[in-house]
Amino acid sequence: MFTRRDFIGGFGAAGVASLLEGCGTRLPTERLSGAGLCWGALVHLGTNMWEDWTPDGVYPGSLEEERLFVADGRLKYKYKTHVYATRDYMSVDWPTWEGDIACVRKFGLNTVFIDIGESYAFPSHPELGVKGALDSDGLRAVIEKIRAQGLEAVPKLNFSTGHDQWLREYHWMTGTAKYRQVVADLIRDVCEVFDHPRYFHIGYDEESYVCVKTRELVVLRQGNAWWKDFNACVEAVVKNGARPVMWSDKICHGREEFLLRAPRDVVMMTWYYGTDFSSDKTAWDSSFEEKPDWSIQRNLAASIHVLAEAGFDLMPCTSNWGSDEAADAMLGYCATAIDPKRILGYITAPWTKPVPADSRRFRDGIRLFDEARRKYFVF
Repeated sequence: MFTRRDFIGGFGAAGVASLLEGCGTRLPTERLSGAGLCWGALVHLGTNMWEDWTPDGVYPGSLEEERLFVADGRLKYKYKTHVYATRDYMSVDWPTWEGDIACVRKFGLNTVFIDIGESYAFPSHPELGVKGALDSDGLRAVIEKIRAQGLEAVPKLNFSTGHDQWLREYHWMTGTAKYRQVVADLIRDVCEVFDHPRYFHIGYDEESYVCVKTRELVVLRQGNAWWKDFNACVEAVVKNGARPVMWSDKICHGREEFLLRAPRDVVMMTWYYGTDFSSDKTAWDSSFEEKPDWSIQRNLAASIHVLAEAGFDLMPCTSNWGSDEAADAMLGYCATAIDPKRILGYITAPWTKPVPADSRRFRDGIRLFDEARRKYFVF
């Protein structure tokens, strides 16, 4: 079966020389200034964003219980290399977390995007916090430790129905006034504990049938229902003084509609984890816009220059999820092909949990990202 991992990780390295095709006038050896840009890493406090959740389900409430669930077959991990499962407890190993943050600082990055999810006992909706979830003082202490290392802390809550299982029963209320009020409440809570951050990542990736089709109850917004919830989310972020950031793959579902309706003040975090930036891969192919499988993401690489040319500000995101060469390919392409005035920064997303088993992958991702940025940018 052709999986998402096959799709994003199966490209061969293109080589920097191939980036010259249709890339403007700059030479690929010309290094741009990296000063003033956001150089970030995605880290996770909450992880109930990939698996299923149902009100009558049984989920482990501790690490010991999780081991029992695995032993008797009640719990199976989706990925062999990553431990992702729906839990009713906060599964953060704090020494690993602190080591990961220290790694971000060691390699000279300046920003961490924190996926919060179920890790926070939101003042307005504490029912969303799992066992051991942080209260306001606890989350504020985590944020202050990050800032003490000279790093900017940016919150992230994913409101895509592909990744909002942390919302529990509100996941099934999408498209309602109640849902939009809850979203506004949560955004306000987070902005307050972060002292009204500069950016706020709202997720909104992979809201497609292929992403949700294995769930017991499928929730998927389309058409105006998606735009109404999305615009309400954006408005809530702006109301609280932050600038919205989103995963931009919604454009792959329909380029013309997205360019017409998406607000230009939303920062597009264009993600692509492959290494192929050839002219074929960066040319938009509208035939993939209605695909029911993972090939709907065929235009991820092409979307980078499409969004930049349409006037959006970008924070391109790479990852060592599928290839150790992805960061080099992404930064080499963008440094050559994209107007630097449209770039607010670059991000890497290793997609790991703060647990010992994942720490090597996380830290390798940070190292590879730093090697690429120093190859193509000067500081």
